[in-house]
Amino acid sequence: MLTLIQFPWSPFCISVRHILERNGIPFRLRNIPFHERASIIKATNGHGYTVPCVVDGKQTICDVTDFGQEVARYVNRRYSLNLFPKELEGIQLILSRYIENDLEMVGFKINDSYIIPSRPMLERVMLIRHKERKFGKGCVQAWTNQRKDLCAQFAELLKPFDNMLAQSPFLIADRPLFVDYALYGVIENYLFNGKTKLPNLKHLRRWHCSMASPSLKN
Repeated sequence: MLTLIQFPWSPFCISVRHILERNGIPFRLRNIPFHERASIIKATNGHGYTVPCVVDGKQTICDVTDFGQEVARYVNRRYSLNLFPKELEGIQLILSRYIENDLEMVGFKINDSYIIPSRPMLERVMLIRHKERKFGKGCVQAWTNQRKDLCAQFAELLKPFDNMLAQSPFLIADRPLFVDYALYGVIENYLFNGKTKLPNLKHLRRWHCSMASPSLKN
């Protein structure tokens, strides 16, 4: 049985976790605090430290590239899910980069402004240290102060998807592909804190309700 090592609110972990859940793939879930990577480092024999991380028998897979899809692609191959059809490879790459760069860059700031202050002290300090090394001192407080504007920006970035979904039940096919799970992960990260709400975009809301179903059988 697979083991998924994750941070519960990570958009990339949410995407992989939901792929497993919706396709009825049995797996064990191991949540780790942000600063504790020993289980991943040991499982990869020192070659990886990122989440999501999937342990499948003697194989351990982490995302290693900037737009890492290695874990999702492994699960896709392992269970023949056809989430990456060859004829849609180009458009999926373009869309996933928009989702995992432009959209995620705004969404995670909103969620972090709620989640980081609520974490246990050691994890909270390590998270703040990590964020400030990348985005500058005081960034988490700045995101807290900017929540209203960031939420408006997030809603604006979602409008192209709402337009796409007016014409199709899912983003680019009549069934969920990887980009649907990638978008779902970023949106669920944005909603994870329980304080934010999905923007009032009719087609996106319908899609989100469909994607939230725990199984493809439903």
